[in-house]
Amino acid sequence: MRKIILSALLLSACSGVPIQGAASKPVPQERIYATYPKFFTGAYVTVRRDQAPKEIGIGCENEIYIDNIRAYTIMPGEYVTFFLTDGKHVLKVDTGRGSCQGRPSSEEINVSNGISQEYKLISPPGDTLRLFRTM
Repeated sequence: MRKIILSALLLSACSGVPIQGAASKPVPQERIYATYPKFFTGAYVTVRRDQAPKEIGIGCENEIYIDNIRAYTIMPGEYVTFFLTDGKHVLKVDTGRGSCQGRPSSEEINVSNGISQEYKLISPPGDTLRLFRTM
């Protein structure tokens, strides 16, 4: 019985608690591996991740790849904003270290000049990580 309860608590920690934009904080500099300078054409893309449930207090790392380049490690309650040039790009999310396990996934996005996009990183327990467009 204890194993079942512990498993349920760990799985719920990976699913997250919804956050408001103001409550999230930016990914710190030490977990930024690539930079994306601003060009004449393109737009900003933001990826947000929900906080881990407070009663659990744990979370896992997720890696964000942009066009097959490891760019960020994002933790619960964080966000990252980067500039991409016009055209098609591939955003990939994968599990890093931590207690949560999931299968990586990728999404092709189309960036248009001046049209910012925002995504939420969803990590259903035992399922594929997903990027859900919110704006």
